Amino acid sequence: MIILARLLSPVDFGILGLAMLSINALNVFSETGIESALIQRAKIGKAELNTAWTMAIIRGVVLFVILFLSAGWLASYFDNFTLEPVLKVMAVTFLLGGCTNIGIVFFQKDLEFKKKAILESMAGIVGTVIAILLALWLRNVWALVMGSIAWVTVKCVGSYRLHSYRPQLQWDWHIVAGLLNFGKHIFWISLMAFIITNVDDALVGKLLGLNMLGFYVMAFSISSIPVSSLSAVLSQIFFPAYAKIQNDSKRIAEAFGQTFETVMLILLPLTSLMITLAPNFTAVFLGEKWLFMVPALQVLCFFGLFRCISGLFYPLHLAMNRPDIQTKIKSLDLVTFLILIYPLTLNWGILGTSCAMALVYLINMVMNIASTVRVIPLQWHKLGTSLFAPLFISLMVIMTDIALQTLRLPVSEMTKNIFIMGLCLTVVVVLTAICRRQLLVKIIGVLKTSS
Repeated sequence: MIILARLLSPVDFGILGLAMLSINALNVFSETGIESALIQRAKIGKAELNTAWTMAIIRGVVLFVILFLSAGWLASYFDNFTLEPVLKVMAVTFLLGGCTNIGIVFFQKDLEFKKKAILESMAGIVGTVIAILLALWLRNVWALVMGSIAWVTVKCVGSYRLHSYRPQLQWDWHIVAGLLNFGKHIFWISLMAFIITNVDDALVGKLLGLNMLGFYVMAFSISSIPVSSLSAVLSQIFFPAYAKIQNDSKRIAEAFGQTFETVMLILLPLTSLMITLAPNFTAVFLGEKWLFMVPALQVLCFFGLFRCISGLFYPLHLAMNRPDIQTKIKSLDLVTFLILIYPLTLNWGILGTSCAMALVYLINMVMNIASTVRVIPLQWHKLGTSLFAPLFISLMVIMTDIALQTLRLPVSEMTKNIFIMGLCLTVVVVLTAICRRQLLVKIIGVLKTSS
């Protein structure tokens, strides 16, 4: 991302943002939740797998046709005709995604995360390398487009290399009905999450233009690092792990408590580091042309924090067969989002959009906590006590940055920024090691307890 930001312009990222918005919209409005349904079930056979794979292929073909035929209309709506060929080419990702081996659902269901990580890493590395090489040559949005297609292609091909199951076309109405019964909650949750995390892009693009959308997309991507690298990974791990002990609320409560303590020790210092070093990071790695987005990035870091904490509760509720809790919370999120997003964006630009997103997920976090109290016997006083260490580390990071910013060092501005980032990162690592020397042991213990 950093290298691509150096090579390409905010407008290129804005165009890709609109393309991904269209693709994500179709994905969400056709979400079946079949993978989550398969993971939640105690046992699944060939009939369930084959039927689920057939459903995925049909869905992929339908979405390909819809996006290909509507590309011109979407480009006209956003008043950017470069978008039309981009959408037509990226429609291929639906076909590739639908053909992906359904057998890889066992990577998550059976806690074989090494194979899942290999598949995701291979796809990510190949996609990124191709995007960078093409960016050096083309210097336009097509580098991002081809990188995205390469990512999906490698994942599709790799799914058959890494898992031995070979699905066949099969259709069973009884199985379809059973999968969709659980999937309806996943659909609604995904729909609400999509509206909240994607309509902001459409609104910024329409009201403020592609240049501002490029700034906002970049700020959003950076601020979502805790979500994508921590919360999303843990959700994939703990959903099947919690599902295996879903009838033992005490064990689930213990596992969740250890998970919460471990995650917060990483998450709070990481967020404080991102907020504090946002100007330095942007100047050094992205360049001065991106400095305008810094205030929005700092506010969106709070959005990332609240969203990541809320993400800890999602696999817990699904595993206990209570997706209705998330459905209600996401519905409230939508109402809050619709009330805040337009007036704040209109008056404060991308900074207002960022504030709206942070407020929505702050309320989401509070509602998740309140709802979980009624489901499992959590020891909230113990969880509260576990926050002392990460809060102390976060405070020390902020104080270190303030102290260093006041010093007049006889070096260039870039060297000073690099020095500040390095020292603040050192503070986080050292204090984390002092406060929790058994952090790695705790993480392993959580996984063993959950499984």
